[in-house]
Amino acid sequence: MKKNITKYGILSFFGIAMIYQFIPIGDYCSGLLSGLNFLFFAGLLILTFFIVTIINLIKIYKKKQKFDLFPLILILSFGIIGYIIMSLENKKFWTTVKLSGIIQVEGRSPSGTLKLYKNGTFGATYHSIEYSCTFQGEYKLKNNKLQLERKDILIETDSIFTNQYVLNTVKESLTPINKSFKTIKIIK
Repeated sequence: MKKNITKYGILSFFGIAMIYQFIPIGDYCSGLLSGLNFLFFAGLLILTFFIVTIINLIKIYKKKQKFDLFPLILILSFGIIGYIIMSLENKKFWTTVKLSGIIQVEGRSPSGTLKLYKNGTFGATYHSIEYSCTFQGEYKLKNNKLQLERKDILIETDSIFTNQYVLNTVKESLTPINKSFKTIKIIK
């Protein structure tokens, strides 16, 4: 029984490590390293599954034991869950987007994406060539004034985003109150 718990635990660890980085909870970054981590843990998961299956087949042949389907069920479960989470493309599947905007800074490779969600949270994504990082927080939108309730948003996003914007519905943009920042173009 302890051997079964150990092999199920190892398979579960590799499966969770494979899909954990794609769940958009809290602040997170993704890039080349995320893809390499996924391939590494997916490879270990598949290799471990093959080893467990070969040992299982040997036990069936020599000791006439029943085939253990649980490792196959684990692999299929992690595969389906991983596929669903990756097809969401780092979206918060538990809420919907209320407003989405993009910002492009001239002369610099990084740009940004701001998403406001109906549950009162936002995701400010800072894009660079090698990676992108999303910083989460809460917001308030009153009288066409947007307040991002995160004090370190300026530092975390390398001065791409600021805390206060004015919603301009005619120009479909978010204009920063501090004029040293760029305007965010609303796309949805």
